[in-house]
Amino acid sequence: MSHSNHFQLMPLLLFALLLSNCSRREDQNGMINSESEQLPEQESWNSEITLTSNGKKIALVRSGHMAQFSNKKLIIMDDKIEIDFFDAEENHTSLLTADFGEIDERLKNLKATGNVIVVSDSGETLYTEELFWNNKQRKIISEVNVMITVGTDTLYGIGFESDAGLDNWTIKEPKGRTSRLVEIDE
Repeated sequence: MSHSNHFQLMPLLLFALLLSNCSRREDQNGMINSESEQLPEQESWNSEITLTSNGKKIALVRSGHMAQFSNKKLIIMDDKIEIDFFDAEENHTSLLTADFGEIDERLKNLKATGNVIVVSDSGETLYTEELFWNNKQRKIISEVNVMITVGTDTLYGIGFESDAGLDNWTIKEPKGRTSRLVEIDE
């Protein structure tokens, strides 16, 4: 390559580099985001959404801020969320609170993250950092560390599955201490 061709390519490369930098921006944490990231079609503050299945209320979701992304069928909640769960007869079973959440509008599944606490109407309390509501199975599922209190007992483990009322639950890798007799299936 001759020197004249080299100098003709330099402005073209510089222009391409500048063009690629125009489509990127840094967020407040210094992470690079694409300008082409889709903005939400709708936003709402201090809102409430009722999720139903076969015409029956399964959950009542409240958040300080919600953003709906129609093309992804996703609702993002990024300001303290509260979710009331209901059984098949629409009786209240539990209250979930968390810092953040997502709703998959197609499947009506939920994801809650950050300081997740579920308090059942029967008195059990579950603590974790990430929890999923699988609407088809009507189950609460966590794959991370959990702590559940039942009366004076506190159990710990990794992985958890339960109905929304915390009546029938399983800790996948349990550890902890209890003062009652507990049957363990092996």
